[in-house]
Amino acid sequence: MRTLRFKQAGISLAVITTAIGLTGCGSESSPSPSPAASAATTVASAAPAAETTKAEKITLSFFTNNSDRSVGQGKLEQELIDAYMKNNPNITIKVETLSPDPQYQDKIKVYNASNQLPDIISAWGNTNFLKPLVNNNALAEINKDDLKNMGFIPSSLDGFSFDGKLYGIPRNSDFWVLYYNKKVFADNGLQVPKTEAELISVFDKLKAKKIVPIAMDGREAWTSGLWFDTLLQRASGTWDTSKKAMDRSGSYKDPATMEAAKAMQRWVKAGAFGDGFLNQDYGAARNMFGQGKAAMFMMGEWEMGMAADTNFPEDVRNNIGAFPIPSIEGGKGSADDLTAWFGGGYAVSNNSKHKKEAIAFLEWMFRPDGWAKGVWQNGITFPAQKYDQYLTGKETEVQKDLTKIFNNSKTYSGTVAQDKFSSDTQKTFYDSIQKLEGSKMTPEEFANGIDEAADKSAKATK
Repeated sequence: MRTLRFKQAGISLAVITTAIGLTGCGSESSPSPSPAASAATTVASAAPAAETTKAEKITLSFFTNNSDRSVGQGKLEQELIDAYMKNNPNITIKVETLSPDPQYQDKIKVYNASNQLPDIISAWGNTNFLKPLVNNNALAEINKDDLKNMGFIPSSLDGFSFDGKLYGIPRNSDFWVLYYNKKVFADNGLQVPKTEAELISVFDKLKAKKIVPIAMDGREAWTSGLWFDTLLQRASGTWDTSKKAMDRSGSYKDPATMEAAKAMQRWVKAGAFGDGFLNQDYGAARNMFGQGKAAMFMMGEWEMGMAADTNFPEDVRNNIGAFPIPSIEGGKGSADDLTAWFGGGYAVSNNSKHKKEAIAFLEWMFRPDGWAKGVWQNGITFPAQKYDQYLTGKETEVQKDLTKIFNNSKTYSGTVAQDKFSSDTQKTFYDSIQKLEGSKMTPEEFANGIDEAADKSAKATK
């Protein structure tokens, strides 16, 4: 799962600088960003030689969850690796990929159990993923001072830190939205909904035209976990309901949990996701939206790269927008409250024979002119570093929409609930959500079930 950690105080400076930097962005007819290759070309010319003894030949293993190397983060990741190897001919970086994320994380558990982690791994800044690795002394410590001039947003490193030590580097600032096809909306006389009632009205009009309202990855329950977090805030008006339930100063038996669960079932019964969405995975949902077969797609901001994905028709790419999850019936929260967190990144094996070289590569990769510039200017995602200096005035419409959502939000969630559960209780959380979506569990049963899981999790992680 694309998990991150976000603190409101930590992002305020980034919000301000982004808002200032966006003044004077291009018009609606602005062209798409330049190809990712341009970013790789820029960073390649600046790649420093790694410090090795007598140009020793070194091979680093790089295990990533970005399996698609032709688009998005996987493409930029590979181009940065290639650029580094070109300028450091004594370094070879061998890439292994595995997706989706649950399978990747299972493989990490196998590597950890056998003390054979690859030199560099994709990692997530949350307790569930990192703590077993840290407890096993499996991750190398990274010197925070070496990152101080790289523009990381304050608190972005917190999720990768334990007992004052840093064990990873975050790559993205992530948040949860609804993407939509502006042409489909316009052709059907639809406006962007701000309330649940308006959203369900949109569902009805789209279904009447035999258009699936929302493409949804229902098979991988982490997506529904983020949807639940958002609706729980919409019901209660605060992110504290979930936080208190997880630290046991509160409970998921709070009435707001049941209201959020009822809202989830209302969306499903209203036909929000079409038939069989619980068997539909991420790739199928993304393709359904990208091919114009669904009007909306519920996913994280990292999918802004769809606007530059040539696998999709031009009339879809040029008409992708985004809006926040609407308020819900009887809820106290609003669309100005954003499920947002610092996401995945990278860590280095403590058992690596080449820790110094592995860390040196990551530090080079996260030079501001590297990852941050590349993901922003190629319309891939929001970096965990300040990027206002890389605004071009040619941002895509979806980049502009997402920036407005990010900047206009009044509160931010921080680490999402599912990332606070222990491994075994997280499965209970996921199973409960999917049973709720499939009407195999009532909202009350759901609230009781995940509260019991939260209690077990808190005891297990003490």
